[in-house]
Amino acid sequence: MTDDSIEKYVLLFLGWLLGLLSPVIVDGIKRRRENKLGRAAIREELRQLRERLVLAAHGVEDHLGTQTKEKIRWTLEHLSTREDDKIRPALEMLLKLSDEQFDAVAHRVAGKEGQSIRLQNYATPLLDARVSALWSFSTEAQRTLLELKAAMSFIEDAVDQSRYFNELTFKDLPSVNHDIAVRSVDEYFVLYAKRARRAVELIDKFL
Repeated sequence: MTDDSIEKYVLLFLGWLLGLLSPVIVDGIKRRRENKLGRAAIREELRQLRERLVLAAHGVEDHLGTQTKEKIRWTLEHLSTREDDKIRPALEMLLKLSDEQFDAVAHRVAGKEGQSIRLQNYATPLLDARVSALWSFSTEAQRTLLELKAAMSFIEDAVDQSRYFNELTFKDLPSVNHDIAVRSVDEYFVLYAKRARRAVELIDKFL
C-alpha cells in the first residue's frame, strides 16, 4: 500500500470519527454553556432571595418588639447595596441611641396587641429547576445549597403554622386556648426570623 493510499484511509477514518463525535462534542459544549448560564441564574436568584430574607427577618423583629442592637448590627452587615440608601442611615442612628431610648423605640414600632403581619414564603424556582447546573458546582457548594433548601423548607413550615394559629385567634375559643394560639403565632414568628437569618448566612457562604 502506497503512502498516498495510507493517507487517504487515515483521512477517511478521521472524517468518519469526527462525524461520529461531532454531536457528542457539540452536546458537551452546549451542556457546559447551559450549566454556566444556570449557575449564573441561580446566583442572581439567591442574591435577590437574600435581600428579601434580611428585610423579612428585620420586619418580624420590629413587629414582635424583640429588636436588639445585636440584630440591628446583623441586618446592617447583611444589607445589600440596593437597600443601603433607604435603610442603613436609620439603622445606624438606632445604634447611637442609649439602651433606654432604643428599647422605647422598639416598643413604639412593635405591633399592637391583636395586630399581626402575614409572613411570606419565598420560592427558588431556578434553584429547583436547574438540577444539571446544581451538580456542576463544587461538592461544598452543593452541600450548602442542600442546607439552604432545608432551611427554606423550615421557613415554609413556620409560615404555614403561623397562619394556622393566627386563624384560630379569630375563632370563638375558650380564653385559655385563645392565649395558646396567640403564643404559638409569636413562637412561629420568632422561628421564622431565626430560620431566615440562617438562610441568609448560607447564601452568603455559597456566594
